Amino acid sequence: MDIGTNQPVHHDNHRTGRGTARAGKAGLAELEAAARDLRARLGADGYAVCRIKRFAQSDRDRVAVVFSSVDQAMREALAALGRAAQRHMERSLLPFIWAPAGTGTAASGFLQPLAPPPSGPAGICFPVKLGTMGNGFVVFFGPHLDVSDDRVVEFHREAIRLLRDLLRFDVDKTVPRENLNDRELQCLQLAADGHKSEAIAGELQLSVHTVNAYLGFAAGKLDAVNRIQAIAKAIRLGLIA
Repeated sequence: MDIGTNQPVHHDNHRTGRGTARAGKAGLAELEAAARDLRARLGADGYAVCRIKRFAQSDRDRVAVVFSSVDQAMREALAALGRAAQRHMERSLLPFIWAPAGTGTAASGFLQPLAPPPSGPAGICFPVKLGTMGNGFVVFFGPHLDVSDDRVVEFHREAIRLLRDLLRFDVDKTVPRENLNDRELQCLQLAADGHKSEAIAGELQLSVHTVNAYLGFAAGKLDAVNRIQAIAKAIRLGLIA
């Protein structure tokens, strides 16, 4: 688990068919500020925003902490928590909570207890699964967290929004070599919606040959081997829905 830095990473911004993304540095600074605000509102002593790397070479490297504010005890607990969080996410997307043995922690109906709890400070974890965009989780540490039902739902919703915005910046290995033009994006979007080339041609009043050419150009710019992979990469980049 990569927890060697508390500094936010950032990538270059990219242009999409639906507008220009915020500059990576400024955008991530805003996301880090949002995470700090969540920590304060929840009454937590520390937090960590984590991304799960799907193509990591080992389980140990699968979880990367993008930014955090933790002390040594929280850091150690976080290192042990990564695998537990991934196991939990395989069977449930409910937030989960834990506390050291012998301490009492009020659990809401929207929380699941983590057993056995990791050593170190108590905490709560909000898992986030975003399909092709990626997965991650947001962790808050503290013995007196406000985890009433309404607030758990509210904070989980905000954790999802935070991870979604964060993962939009995770494009370092899939950034197109060139910007896709409007026609290429239109063809990709319609293909993603399940339309075949003939239907796309009818929708856009183009020839089937031209549609296939646009899809081929888009795949080349996305460094994809076929339209299926091009669609997946375009969705992950936020180029299409």
